[in-house]
Amino acid sequence: MAKKSEPAAMVQQYEELKARCTKYFTSIGHPKGDLDQLWRAVHQAVLTLRDKKTGKEERIGIDKAIEVLGEDNFLSGISRCAFHATADRKSPDLKYSVDFDLRHWWKF
Repeated sequence: MAKKSEPAAMVQQYEELKARCTKYFTSIGHPKGDLDQLWRAVHQAVLTLRDKKTGKEERIGIDKAIEVLGEDNFLSGISRCAFHATADRKSPDLKYSVDFDLRHWWKF
């Protein structure tokens, strides 16, 4: 059963992530007008983890993507796909890649 404190902790994690995202995106030159689109992309991108050795793929969430890539590399992928539909980022050890897909935002 969920504890009453869990929603408060989740809200705090959400707010902390949003603050780090805002700081990162503005540090790489995104204007404030881009932040809403970037924040939506954080939550709506379809993330696929690919094992480079076996080729195995699986859908993953934000937490796993950050764990594999590191936060800056994850946000770099979001920055790219938010305005170009797709992106790919490799893990620091080069064992994995994460595909970012927002093609469902656009009609091609």
